[in-house]
Amino acid sequence: MPNAAERAYQVIRDRILRGGFAPGAPLREEMLASEIGVSRTPVRDALRRLLADGLVESTRNQGSFVANLRPEELADEFELRALLEGHAARKAATRITPEELAEMEALAERMERVDPAAEAGISAFSDLNGEFHAVLARASRSRRLEGMLRRLVAMPLVLLKEYRLQQRVGIERSNRQHREILAALSAGNPEWAALATSAHIISTTPRDLLRDGAA
Repeated sequence: MPNAAERAYQVIRDRILRGGFAPGAPLREEMLASEIGVSRTPVRDALRRLLADGLVESTRNQGSFVANLRPEELADEFELRALLEGHAARKAATRITPEELAEMEALAERMERVDPAAEAGISAFSDLNGEFHAVLARASRSRRLEGMLRRLVAMPLVLLKEYRLQQRVGIERSNRQHREILAALSAGNPEWAALATSAHIISTTPRDLLRDGAA
């Protein structure tokens, strides 16, 4: 069982990523402690971790609140993720294990069975997609890369609803791109894996950001 600080971190992080807390929403220690069923100290520790993750901001006068990125900042997050995850895929192409490939294959198959017309399907796809990319990052065998990507993968999800991605169309496209990434990893081709992964991330950049000229 996770300790109190870890539980508080996971609960608050999950609520932020799923839109339970809107960007800019205040995060009151006392309220959160009561809701989660822990003391204020674990909540304080969790907020410090989320601050380091970039999901929370803090000021002396306002306390802690959910990070509210400007469009150009969010566009930077996508660009950085494309670079870093492409690099992770390049490393993973020669380091990934058969078990990890099988795990990614199973996740790809589950994503292909998702109903893109259903709201629950979009949510399920998002969770499976996160697992797929987490395995890819892990297969790079670089803990620093894995940690950096964990933050970058989470950050765009904070504003996912606000930027209204064309998710139903995007699911079909993403599934095709996942297959190409898998093919490159299976072939042990570092450059192919890097290019396929970077292109995949770039293609997920919200159109609103591109229209604003932020990316």
